[in-house]
Amino acid sequence: MKNQQFFQWILSMMAGAAIATLPSMVLASNFQLTEQSVTSLGSAHAGGAAYADDASTIWYNPAGLTRLNEPEFDAGFSLIRLGANFTPTTAVDATGQPLTGNNGGNPGKLGAVPFIYYSTPINDKLDFGIGLGVPFGLATSYNANSIFRYQAIYTSVSVVNLNPTLAYKFTDHFSAGFGVDVQRMDVKLTNDIDFGAVCFAKVSPAVCSQSFGLVPQGHDGFFQGTANNTAIGYNFGVLWDYDTTRVGFSYRGRIKHDLSGSASFTNVPAVFAGQGLFQSQGISAQFTTPQIVSLSLFQQLNDQWSLMADWSYTGWSSFQNLTINFANPNMPPAIVQEGLSNSNRFAIGLNYKYNDAWTFRTGIALDKTPVPDPTAASATTPNSVLASRSARLPDDTRRWLAFGASWHTSSHSQWDIGYAHLFINSHIPFSQLDGSSGDYIAGQFNADADILGVQYIYKF
Repeated sequence: MKNQQFFQWILSMMAGAAIATLPSMVLASNFQLTEQSVTSLGSAHAGGAAYADDASTIWYNPAGLTRLNEPEFDAGFSLIRLGANFTPTTAVDATGQPLTGNNGGNPGKLGAVPFIYYSTPINDKLDFGIGLGVPFGLATSYNANSIFRYQAIYTSVSVVNLNPTLAYKFTDHFSAGFGVDVQRMDVKLTNDIDFGAVCFAKVSPAVCSQSFGLVPQGHDGFFQGTANNTAIGYNFGVLWDYDTTRVGFSYRGRIKHDLSGSASFTNVPAVFAGQGLFQSQGISAQFTTPQIVSLSLFQQLNDQWSLMADWSYTGWSSFQNLTINFANPNMPPAIVQEGLSNSNRFAIGLNYKYNDAWTFRTGIALDKTPVPDPTAASATTPNSVLASRSARLPDDTRRWLAFGASWHTSSHSQWDIGYAHLFINSHIPFSQLDGSSGDYIAGQFNADADILGVQYIYKF
C-alpha cells in the first residue's frame, strides 16, 4: 500500500507540472505524444524500436536495454509551439441567428513535454530500467467570448506514465523486454452554457422567452469539470541484433481509466436551479488509452552513415465516445461522439557520424490522423456533440521534417538537440453541432507546429 501511494504521489506531482506546460494540439495522432527522446526527435522518431542506443529505449522498446553496457541517466524535454486559427463559414445558434463573438484566436500555446530515464545492467544477461514521461496530453484554450464558447474554452488532458522495465538477452542476437505502465490521468474541461438554448430545447421557446426571459445567447452560464484516475497496464518488446542490422518490435497495451471528479456551474437560471439541475456535483467518465504497435529497422551502412525506418500503429478506435456522467440522475450525460479510426505513422531517418564528438541526423515522417471527417448534420442523441473534429482538438494529418545533433563532450557525457517542423494543413475542415444548445459551427482551421528539444545523457 505504501508503494502504491508513493507511485500515485509521484504521478500526481508530475501530472500537475505536465498540465501547466502541456502543448496545444499534440504532435502525434490525436493527443498522443511521441516526444519521449530528443535523440529520436532529430530523426523524426524513425527507428525508435530498433535504435536502442540510450536509456530512452525503455519507452520505445524495453528489449533494447540489453545493448547498454553501463548505468545511464537521461533527462530532457521538448518545447512545442502551435500556430492555428479558424475561419468560420457558418456559426449560428439554435434559432439560426449568428453566434456572437470572435473566431477564438490561437487555441495553442507554448508547452513542454518532459521525460527522465535510468537504466542499469544487473548482470551480463539481465537489465533494469525505469522511465517517467507524458505519452498522451493536450491543452487548448479559446478566447472566452468566441463563437466556440459553448463548445470549448479550456481543455487539458495529461497522462503521466511511470514505466519500470526488465530486459533479458537470450542469445547474442535476440533480446526481449517487459514493462509495467503505471499511469495517472488528469482532465479539465471548461465551456459556457447557453441556458436560453437549453431552455428552448427542454421546455419551449414561447414559455422560456415569455415566462423566464430566456433566449439563446441571452443567459450564459459556465461549466468546469475536473477528473482523474490511476491505472496500470503493460508493454513488451523484442530486438533482433545482427551485426550492422537491428529489427525491433514493441507493443503497448490499452489501459482503461475510470475517471472520477467534480463539476461546477455558475449563473444558473432559477428555472433550472429550482429543480436541482446544473448544481455542483460528482462526475465520472471512462477513457481507454489506445494500443501502440511499432516495427523498426536500424541499418548501419558504413562507419559514418546509418539508416532508420519505422512503422507505428495506434488503435484509436478504442475512443468512440466521451461520455460524462453526472451524479444527479436527472442530469443527462454529456456525450462527445468521436468515432476515431486506427492510425498509422511512417518515418525514415539518417544518422551521420562526423567524428567521435559529433553525430548529425535528419528524418521525415507521415503521421496520419484518426479523425474520419464526417459532415455533421444532426446529433444522434439529445445531449450529444457530433463533429468532424472536436473543437477541443481539431486534429489533422502531420508531415514531419526533422534535424538533430549529438555532442559527446566526454566518454561519459552527451548533449542532444533536436528540431522538427510539422506541416499540418492550411485547410482543415471543421463542422460541429452541439446537441444540448443547438449551435452549429463550420469552417476550416489552418495550423503548423515546431518542436525544439534538449536532452542530457550521463553514462556512469
